[in-house]
Amino acid sequence: MIRVVLDTSQIVSALINPGGLACEILISSGLQGEQKNELVTSEEILTEIERVLNYPRIKKLHGWSGERIGLFLNLLKEHASIVATKPPFKKIVLSDPEDDKFFHTAIQAGASYIISRDEHLLKIKEYGNVRVLKPKVFISAMRNNAL
Repeated sequence: MIRVVLDTSQIVSALINPGGLACEILISSGLQGEQKNELVTSEEILTEIERVLNYPRIKKLHGWSGERIGLFLNLLKEHASIVATKPPFKKIVLSDPEDDKFFHTAIQAGASYIISRDEHLLKIKEYGNVRVLKPKVFISAMRNNAL
């Protein structure tokens, strides 16, 4: 099964736009229905997701209470593989070192893909065995069994 890391913006996008590509990827990771890929994350990413979901401007978009956010995070923890990233960490995304956590998680988990629209990540394209793809490209490949 293909292992994927969704960056924080893709998780947030999935909640704000339930009919969008990010949500389709999240659902295909076994949150509902048939599991087509395995979602991989880390405590560092989960912490960032929780922080971003609680930003006032983001809360206005998704309308969730703190309790519902907590339930969602628990759902992610139940359905995703959570890896511990181990220091020392190599600097990969020089233009935005905060994004290194996505590569560290993917590498530690043996994930094949990071799904993102973040230009800092997309600019790298590939690092080791990890490719960075936009959601549209990943979904197209998944639908065509080309992963």
